[in-house]
Amino acid sequence: MSNKAALVTGGSDRIGKAIALQLANLGYHIILHYNRSVDKANSTKKEIEELGVQCQLLPINFKEDAIDVQVLNQIDPNFDLQILVNNASDFTPSDFNTPTDDWLHHHFNITFKSAYTLTKAFAQTKKGGLIINLLDTKAEDNDTIHLDYILSKKLLKEFTKIAAYELAPHFRVNAIGPGLILPPPDQNMDYLRAKAKTIPLQTIGNLKQIQNTVKLFVENAFLTGQIIYVDGGENL
Repeated sequence: MSNKAALVTGGSDRIGKAIALQLANLGYHIILHYNRSVDKANSTKKEIEELGVQCQLLPINFKEDAIDVQVLNQIDPNFDLQILVNNASDFTPSDFNTPTDDWLHHHFNITFKSAYTLTKAFAQTKKGGLIINLLDTKAEDNDTIHLDYILSKKLLKEFTKIAAYELAPHFRVNAIGPGLILPPPDQNMDYLRAKAKTIPLQTIGNLKQIQNTVKLFVENAFLTGQIIYVDGGENL
């Protein structure tokens, strides 16, 4: 069996889980990062291992734990880390009426700093590989009730381009910007269907479409610095 492996942050649920399962289907062992969702992480680990690969759980609190290049030393040495997926984020809203900058630090650490640190660690310890960053279609927009979340995604978008340029030719760096794929935790599919009426394709997407984009990035070695918005044209 190949020992090729992929690290997926925020991989216990939702889009992160779908990506982890896709990479497992492609034959990669999975290092599954999670924060508090230990039950979901264990459940996802079981699903991954049922696909015939191994799964290592990696609990880290990106908001509070200081991480550096040494974080990759926690990975099973039998794994050959070839793919890094920076998916961790939190969708808590904030705006200009939010009284402090606490949410700025919260989203910055979880969404951007974790990706920044892991990307540097990956580049410093490996000879090459693929990095996939998860953005948001709203990273192209300026109208939002998620000010600090979107600021962190905008920063990650620009970092994707810089990293793709600076780390070539040995590393490829791309990004996916999901749109109406899953409703927020406090909403249902009717929320997405209503939103879909305002976008060009007037329909909602699904996790399989995210998985197909991941597969594209894995299999097409001539892609780097690309941002694919899986959003029915919403970014337009």
